[in-house]
Amino acid sequence: MTSPRLKAIVKLFESCRYKHDLYTVFGDWCECAAISMSNAVDLFHFDKRESRYLEIARKYDSRTLATFSKIMGEVVMALEDGPQDILGATFHALELHNKARGQFFTAYPICQMMARMVAGNSDEMQRGSQGAAS
Repeated sequence: MTSPRLKAIVKLFESCRYKHDLYTVFGDWCECAAISMSNAVDLFHFDKRESRYLEIARKYDSRTLATFSKIMGEVVMALEDGPQDILGATFHALELHNKARGQFFTAYPICQMMARMVAGNSDEMQRGSQGAAS
């Protein structure tokens, strides 16, 4: 764990460990983050998603919910540093992966390689789109 952003995210999650199961906190944070982003751009199921968000939020005190916001800020800043699997790295740094749960994750460099094999690299994609526009 070398990234300062990753260290900050892990520290924030671990601050929730004393009152809550960390696996549950991670999952709840991911769901709340996804709901927040979705509700900002898609109003079709807003009420249903908002209801779920509030259901999750009721499990936590205001301090923990404030920590959720700080985690989101760190995640955004990590992604601004460059494309990366910051959530996967966080999941592993928190040691939440578990053979008993049947969780086996593909390493990020392997995922990148597979994406390049299917979609090509960004230089090839740009050349292709420029050629199509002319």
